[in-house]
Amino acid sequence: MKLKATHHKAALITLVLALAAFALSGCGNAGGGGQGGGGGGPTITVGSKNFTEQFVLGELYAQTLEANGFTAERQLNLGSEQLADEALQSGEIDFYPEYTGTALVNLLGYEGENPPSPEETYEEARSRYAERDPADTMLQYANFNNNYGIFVRRDVAEQYGLQTLDDLAEAAPELTFATFSEFQDREDGFPNMVENYPGIDEFEDTIVANDLGLRYQGVENGEADVGVGFLTDGQLTSEELVILEDEKSIWPFYYPAPVVRNDVLEENPEVEEILNSVTETLNVNAIREMNGRVDIEGEDPEDVARDYLEQQGLI
Repeated sequence: MKLKATHHKAALITLVLALAAFALSGCGNAGGGGQGGGGGGPTITVGSKNFTEQFVLGELYAQTLEANGFTAERQLNLGSEQLADEALQSGEIDFYPEYTGTALVNLLGYEGENPPSPEETYEEARSRYAERDPADTMLQYANFNNNYGIFVRRDVAEQYGLQTLDDLAEAAPELTFATFSEFQDREDGFPNMVENYPGIDEFEDTIVANDLGLRYQGVENGEADVGVGFLTDGQLTSEELVILEDEKSIWPFYYPAPVVRNDVLEENPEVEEILNSVTETLNVNAIREMNGRVDIEGEDPEDVARDYLEQQGLI
């Protein structure tokens, strides 16, 4: 499937990819819902959002709960953070992994300057979750930052002298940008870039491709010049791609942590220790490797998670 498109074709690409994702949502590495298993103990419903890292995290937590005698009901691939949070608040799920900066900006009504450290970002999010009705608890966060990564092909970086997002703003009229609809719409996404890097919205062409693999494929094949992904993507280990520096630090910290309904923790207090035992093992190299096994090698998140948990002695 060719990625190259004009502005007029972008909406069609988005629709086609959305329909494909819907058709695959219950299969293989697209995640799934309603699956359960475990040792016959209390049932905990695990949710996730709609991308690879979330499927992996959901499986890591679900399988560890099962290894500790719980029955894990999976409701993975719920959609955006708003949909996952609604499922949490309504009681459809008991917890899901959320990112500290995403929670602050998109869910918890935070306004103002980004907190200056991962710990302060986490504490602000944690306190706001605790103040909600019904209240939730954001557990320990993992030691990696799933921030946005704006990347270009190495030959493009060399041709235009691209090292930073300021450099990209100057060269934008000569380049094609591969993005995804949520990034274009989110307050902390493309609008944030435009506000802080004037001219970065003047790309020669913009392609909306909601499939992560297609964005990387398009940039690597020359059908686009610039793409947006996440710093934990397995594809960013490629020597052919260069991540541009955000020298103005326009994004908050995005460290993942399980967000659990308080009533669930009151009824099952041991859940906190079990989930934290997984989180404390995670780092950027581990999650990037797991993401790559799914996105690049086509493995199933369930299998990838099981291998990791066995290596860590958690199951």
